[in-house]
Amino acid sequence: MKRIFLSHSSVDKPMYLEIVVKNLKRTIGVDNFVYDAVTFEEGYETKKEISSWLEKTDIFVLFISNAALESKWVQKEILEAKELLDNSSLKKIFPIIIDENITHLDERIPEWMREVYNIKLITRPSVAARKIYNKMIELIWEINPIIKERQTLFVGRNELLGEIEERLDSYDKSKPVSLIAASGIEGIGRRTILQKGLVKANVIKEIYQMAVVRLDAHQSIEDLIILLRDLGYGNEKDGENLLGKSQEKKIKIAAQMLKELKDAKEILLIIDEGAIVSPVREISNWFISLNELLENQLSLVLCVVSKYKASFRQLHKHDSIFALEVPELNLIERKGLFNRYCELINLNINREDKDTIVPYFTGLPKEIMYTSDFIRKEGLDYLKRNPEIITDFSDSQVSILISKYEEEEKAKELLALISLFDFISNKQLFELIDNNSEYNDLIEEFLATGICENLGSNKEYLCLNSAVKNYIRRKKFSIGDIFEYKLNKDVKSFVTSYESEFEKDVSEILFYAKKAITSGIRMEERFLIPSHFLKSMKELYDKRDRDSDVVILADRILNYENVMDEQIAREIRYFLCSSLARLKDTRFKKEVQNIRGAEHHFLFGFYYRHVGRDEEAVSSLLKAMESRANFARAKRELVLVYNNMEEYDKALELAKENYQHNRSNEYHIQAYFLCLSKGKSEKLAFENRKRTIEILLEDMKKIDSEKAKNMYLIMSAQYEIFMKDNSKEAEKIILEAYDLYPSDTYVLLCMFDIYERSLNIEGLNKVLEDFKKLHGTDRSKFHKDYLKCKAVYLALKDDVDSAHQIIRKLNISESSKKNLEQRIERNKLRLVK
Repeated sequence: MKRIFLSHSSVDKPMYLEIVVKNLKRTIGVDNFVYDAVTFEEGYETKKEISSWLEKTDIFVLFISNAALESKWVQKEILEAKELLDNSSLKKIFPIIIDENITHLDERIPEWMREVYNIKLITRPSVAARKIYNKMIELIWEINPIIKERQTLFVGRNELLGEIEERLDSYDKSKPVSLIAASGIEGIGRRTILQKGLVKANVIKEIYQMAVVRLDAHQSIEDLIILLRDLGYGNEKDGENLLGKSQEKKIKIAAQMLKELKDAKEILLIIDEGAIVSPVREISNWFISLNELLENQLSLVLCVVSKYKASFRQLHKHDSIFALEVPELNLIERKGLFNRYCELINLNINREDKDTIVPYFTGLPKEIMYTSDFIRKEGLDYLKRNPEIITDFSDSQVSILISKYEEEEKAKELLALISLFDFISNKQLFELIDNNSEYNDLIEEFLATGICENLGSNKEYLCLNSAVKNYIRRKKFSIGDIFEYKLNKDVKSFVTSYESEFEKDVSEILFYAKKAITSGIRMEERFLIPSHFLKSMKELYDKRDRDSDVVILADRILNYENVMDEQIAREIRYFLCSSLARLKDTRFKKEVQNIRGAEHHFLFGFYYRHVGRDEEAVSSLLKAMESRANFARAKRELVLVYNNMEEYDKALELAKENYQHNRSNEYHIQAYFLCLSKGKSEKLAFENRKRTIEILLEDMKKIDSEKAKNMYLIMSAQYEIFMKDNSKEAEKIILEAYDLYPSDTYVLLCMFDIYERSLNIEGLNKVLEDFKKLHGTDRSKFHKDYLKCKAVYLALKDDVDSAHQIIRKLNISESSKKNLEQRIERNKLRLVK
């Protein structure tokens, strides 16, 4: 454990330092920090004692107040700490402002400290103690300094920087409260552009680091209040009873907190994944109201890195919000960054080779750095022979990052643990891993390679890269029994001690509140906010067998709909209606009336598919797409319905479009494959279809997940039978799949198709027996597929009357019944031959 020295004025002890010390005693133990009242031995000369302990210290924490800045003792400790830092005896200095009348610009703070450190006001001692603990853990997980240089590397973008400077200097408009940098492309450099733009406009210094928080599409104004409170702003009651407070009241609370933040000469950076700017480019009403309230009261206080581009129509009405779109690097900027990064990592490439490589770049800074790192590791010749390594960057970078840990159980468990959290505090993670050195080393690696990144005002939180998190969840890494036990134990402790939640990290509050809700543990609603419910509903919905619980939670939280953000209420109602649809509950028809527009029609399409009314599902989904031209969810659902109806030719173009939009999505690959392999469209010649199908198989093979492996085997068997008419090879492949996934419905359906093609009656009977065990009752969503297979089997057994009787009773579209009748007729003809 690292030792921490607490430098302070005695004047600040009663109201601040003693509370910090109380917290540190509990978290790191009295032997791991230096504080005069508990450390210095009686009878020793204080001056010598201080010097002696400073020499044994790893982290020097300075509590800055007016009294401390006037104290000779504190000034002496600062000088000694600087000396020790310069000769590397001291590892870190962590200055904290605890006096609201002091800012980081106060000239009594040494110039070197003002220039180098991101000095923040922390009004609550418990928060200060937590950040000190996190700073100690950060030291343990210290990353390679070259990574810091890599993160600050920047070239070009002069036009964008000029836009920021021009808007901030404009005298014919009020100063903006918020600055948004938007791009749908990850890794484009939005955060860096904001930072550099503010430096160029003389708003901040080069060294200044903004506090960073993250908001996703299931969060809102309440979450911003809680995150601001965690940064040290607001009062004790600001985070309570947010469910019952009006939107107007919550906006006023957030505005007051931002005023405090601005008074402390700070700017907050929000990583926005749909909370502020939605996927349909609408800016949230609460964010607009917050900016309007602060307009003409204070200048720039919020920077937003947005996943989605805001609507010009909205921006034009609100001078308090300024947004710019961030494109890819242009050709000159790509060359410049490639040169600079090669120099940074000591990679020597001649001009001719650089000119060969640069045209492959698409303009992502991370892509350029990845390529340079790849050349250093694998060699230039390998890259020149395989230039697709660059073009496949976005699809392959995550699997390349994670591949080295595939055989390491501890690494996989740790990644799975971190993926459970939106973000996790260093403190909480440190406690969960129990200061295990192997885990500590892994965390250092994750930070260094970009698998994880830091959030918070002093990097006290850790989160996974979004693409990495999705990859880990898709791969279903397990957290292991020990972490599972600790989390279950901690959630019970959390619920019983929730009264003192303001002593906890915001990451703990968010995670354990959600875990308590999904586990059915009742908590006082005065401590909860809408996103706790919404995130819990999504988690339960994704499990596919907890729809009834989703409905219960929706009913509970919608009691507060009148004081809730419209976007959050709409999301809650969306999950409510989706779960009712999956439950085939007729209450759906009443609840869906609360949702308007494209979503209304989409949900009806979703409902009709689940109750077996495919033709009505198609009609509703087409209406949804008329209301919203690029409604991706509706397109995916329509492809699924058409394929269910065996209308593969109608699904073909949509399936192709979905696939081209995301070639690494296994469901898009599979849907497009089905349309090509089972459709009768004459638009594509057989050889063209065959070539495309082979590409789809290669794409599916690249996806490293158990589900994709299953799909790949099924598709390979279907390829053999539909494209090559090779029943023997198809049977060999599907039996391999059956050995691995004996209860998988799609494996059984494919096996049935193969045995039907070869008229293997005995094989069909065995598949039907397996199918009956899984889906023999009408409670199963695959019961209709079982009955269709049964009808085909009975007809092949010459019991045609029973087959037709099943078909007549089937709750499927008339076109599907017609297709099934034709299938039976074709089989009869083949039997005769």
